Amino acid sequence: ALKQAMKEKKADAVTVDCLGLYHSNKLFAYPCLSFFQLNNEGSTGVCEGDLDSTITQLLIRFTTGRPAYVSDPVIDTATGQIIYAHCVATNKVYGPDGLSNSYIIRSHSEDRKGASVQSLMPLGEAITTIKVSAINKAFSIHQGKTVANVEEDKACRTKLAVEVDAEKILDNYHSEIFSWHRVTVYGDYRKQFINLAKLYRLKIIEEDMM
Repeated sequence: ALKQAMKEKKADAVTVDCLGLYHSNKLFAYPCLSFFQLNNEGSTGVCEGDLDSTITQLLIRFTTGRPAYVSDPVIDTATGQIIYAHCVATNKVYGPDGLSNSYIIRSHSEDRKGASVQSLMPLGEAITTIKVSAINKAFSIHQGKTVANVEEDKACRTKLAVEVDAEKILDNYHSEIFSWHRVTVYGDYRKQFINLAKLYRLKIIEEDMM
């Protein structure tokens, strides 16, 4: 249905206000598995009606050819990690023609209903996390190294732990500009993304460098 809607509108991406529509009884199934499939196939599906994350994920896809992972980051200064948590993820982090990683189909974390994916993502890899704020003409970026797939019942199903400069990122984490979500892609793309942000004349905030 989402593919057909995208075809009719000649759209490159789709995002759905899944939580709002589901809990107001206007949507009768979570679209998590649909987004999982779209992202694995090289298209773009983003949850929660988040237009900035959709723009960001498109930017990543067109720059790298890889799907991205929208998440609610949890910054842990005690361990020097961020845990990127969400119920929508990909298991084709290297792109639609790349290797697949294992995943588990589980219920949605918010209410234990429907179906979502716990993706067990590759470890020991460099990642780049960015976010565009269209209204503020701003761009954030930080990087890290994947270290664990966290098994914990709290929060969303996929939880990817990444070693970062957590103190520095916490100091420079502007949720008033970029909201909570961040968008992560496997690979070291700092230079490419910063160059692109410069071309778009966006204010650049390097969260792990300032």
